[in-house]
Amino acid sequence: MTTQDNELLKPDSFKAFLGALKLIHGAKQDKESLKRIVEAINALIYTSVDYYALAGKRHSSRATITRWVAIVFGTIGVLAPLLGGINDCFKGLVGWGYPALAIAGAAMLADRSFGYTRGHIRYVIARLELKHLMTSFQVGWSLWLANNPQDQLASEQLKEAENILYTFIDRAHEIVKAETAVWGIAVVEDMQELKNLIGQNPQTKPDASKDPV
Repeated sequence: MTTQDNELLKPDSFKAFLGALKLIHGAKQDKESLKRIVEAINALIYTSVDYYALAGKRHSSRATITRWVAIVFGTIGVLAPLLGGINDCFKGLVGWGYPALAIAGAAMLADRSFGYTRGHIRYVIARLELKHLMTSFQVGWSLWLANNPQDQLASEQLKEAENILYTFIDRAHEIVKAETAVWGIAVVEDMQELKNLIGQNPQTKPDASKDPV
């Protein structure tokens, strides 16, 4: 299990969910029991929404810093040699060209390697999808309750309610799983790219079997 999975499935929130289920009437034939189940499910899924909001804000601030560093030092790296060639007063800036460009490149590499920008985008999308799912579910669930006003539910009504809840849970799980899968793929790709950049890729090394020229 990844670190992200551990964050999304915090033991405290999951324990609270299981505890709420234990308090529900065992027969599950009354509407109040179903309402309590819905409340427990919503509370559990909202922990993922809350996590994506906090993680997205954290990644957004870091992405903003790396982008501004890249923009500022990249601009300095481009302008420094030009200004040095225009006026003797700026000749001292000529030596700052390559170091500034190196800092800008390092900032962009840090953003890519740690997935700040891409992570922020993923978290925003996942949070919006979960909030949309919860909103749609609440509308559908409210309509179902209005169409089934009686407190004691028949077996057909109970089966229909269970299908609604299972669909809700499965869809929320698919959203979280899809985001985590994209996150894992991005980490592997970024690490491979970083490995290539620092020259550890076997394809970039000279073939020892060939005679030196």
